[in-house]
Amino acid sequence: MSSGPMRILVIEDEDTVRDLVTRVLTKAGYEVEGAPDGQAGYEAALARRPDLVVSDLLTPRMHGYEVIRNLRAAPATRRVPVIVLSAKAYPADQRKALEMGASAFLAKPFRAPQLLAVVERALTTTRVHFWGVRGSIATPGPETVRYGGNTPCVTIERGRDLLILDAGTGLRPLGVALQAEAGGKPLDLKMLITHTHWDHIQGFPFFVPAYVPGNRLEIHGPPSLDKPLEKVLRGQMDPEYFPVALGDMAANVQVNEIREPEFKVGNFEVSSIYVNHPGVTMGFRIKIGDTVVTYATDTEPYRRLLPGAHDGTDQVATDYAVERDKMLEGLVAGSDLYIADSQYTPTDYETKRGWGHTCYPDAVDLAVSAKARRVALFSHDPMHDDDAIDRKLAACKKMAAEAGGEVEVFAAIEGESIELFNDIVANAD
Repeated sequence: MSSGPMRILVIEDEDTVRDLVTRVLTKAGYEVEGAPDGQAGYEAALARRPDLVVSDLLTPRMHGYEVIRNLRAAPATRRVPVIVLSAKAYPADQRKALEMGASAFLAKPFRAPQLLAVVERALTTTRVHFWGVRGSIATPGPETVRYGGNTPCVTIERGRDLLILDAGTGLRPLGVALQAEAGGKPLDLKMLITHTHWDHIQGFPFFVPAYVPGNRLEIHGPPSLDKPLEKVLRGQMDPEYFPVALGDMAANVQVNEIREPEFKVGNFEVSSIYVNHPGVTMGFRIKIGDTVVTYATDTEPYRRLLPGAHDGTDQVATDYAVERDKMLEGLVAGSDLYIADSQYTPTDYETKRGWGHTCYPDAVDLAVSAKARRVALFSHDPMHDDDAIDRKLAACKKMAAEAGGEVEVFAAIEGESIELFNDIVANAD
């Protein structure tokens, strides 16, 4: 992870505007570099990898739209936030810039507080990216092309901070992207693992950064029933199953078993609980800055499972189940985003009770009760094609609307991100 002040690249052909933006941002404590045209700015971004790019639209040699498109296409800069600063502020141009991947559009003329507010918002926005969203087993193919077939892997990013959640097959493309972005510089990466079922760790042997000398990988996960976490990870790389051993990974890999319910991983504050799933499985509440993400991918409501609770015939069992389910609701409470196990339909669940997963109405009910702002339907069943997930999403949106519509529901899509904004107002005085 880089240290020192945040680095901002300003691409602006008007000298007076470029100098003004540079002075304002430098005074605020940022390290600023200027470029007089789009081509020079794009090349500087590739060479220096800034934390943020501020670009005009009407830049010589490479139009601002091209700058955005090329930055998004290049592995080294595809996740760098871009703010467009332009007098060409037609609504159509603003929409176009945002659709192409810009984080914000600020019209000229502007006041210094407006610029600073937009910059701070871009640098402190939490982004959640889905690299794998499928449960149980990877399911590539034409039937899953829209939602994706890789097994669980998610990243939470804020500024220079990045946390990896789970090591399913989605970890492989993440590793390729991270190593390409690094540009030869060492990576310092941190990962949480919910549990060691195969679909949550099978991407680990294919994680490119783990094979690069100088990189550091810090892994945190639950203790196993019979083996240390490191031994479980090492076991799937036994020569019987895989040609490379864990010890052959050239990076500095540190494996830590989670023993405390609350701990820090870098700048991420983590709360953990054990959830109702076969084996030792955890759910995580993760706070970074002013945003909270709860990640509970494999869990089954106690009230659906305990004898006498799901049919209401045993009040003691019912009360106990409610009490246990309240623990997960407490973990989720007030989250900006709840990434929720929603693997089964109610019909599926009738034949899969006790398999350790949630049917989607229960996921929405919990999100509503916990007053989460958003819920991502996750851990899509390997038997469900894209059309089935469409139907699941439609049913969940209807449920949320009937409950008052305060919870935004969406289905997690491999390769897509969601931004969790802070409360900075872009047009501050």
